[in-house]
Amino acid sequence: MKLIYTLIFSALAMPAFAHGPTPQKTDQMHTVKASPEIVWKLLSDPCAIKNWHPDVADCQSSDPKKRTLTLKNNSKIDEEVDEILPAEMSISYRIAGEIDIKALPVSSLTGRIKVKAEGAGSSVSWLARYYRADTTNEPPKGLDDESALKAVNAYVKAALTGLDNPTAKK
Repeated sequence: MKLIYTLIFSALAMPAFAHGPTPQKTDQMHTVKASPEIVWKLLSDPCAIKNWHPDVADCQSSDPKKRTLTLKNNSKIDEEVDEILPAEMSISYRIAGEIDIKALPVSSLTGRIKVKAEGAGSSVSWLARYYRADTTNEPPKGLDDESALKAVNAYVKAALTGLDNPTAKK
C-alpha cells in the first residue's frame, strides 16, 4: 500500500517539473514635453517611428495597420495593429508572422501604448507581454527569459526616450 501511495504522489508531483516558458512583462512610463496631440501623431502614424525610435533605421507600410521595421542591425520586426482608439490615444499591437530573434528574442509579443495629458506635456505608457524566443524547458542563453526581458525593456526605453526629440534621432 505504501508503494501505491508513493507512486500516486510521484505522478501528481511530476507536472511541477515539466513547465514551459512563463509570460514576461515590460511596463514603462515616460513623460514627454509635448502635447498629447503631437505625441499621438508620432505614435499613430505607422512609419513615423523611424523619426523617433533610435533603433529603427527604416519602416515600410502599405496598410495603416501593418508595418515592417528594419532595425539598425538589419533585423526586421513585422507588426500589426489590433486596435487603435484615437479618442483614448491608445494603440494595441502585436508582432506578426515569423519573428526575427536578432531584433527581439521573443516568440510572441503583444503591446499597448497610451498617451495622456500630464501638465503641459504628456505621459506615455507602454505595456508589452511576451514569451522568450525558445519555449522549451531548457532554453539556451540568448533565447531565455532574461534575454527577452533585457531586449524588450531596452527597446521600449529607447522608444520612449526617443519621443523627447524625434527630429534629432539620427
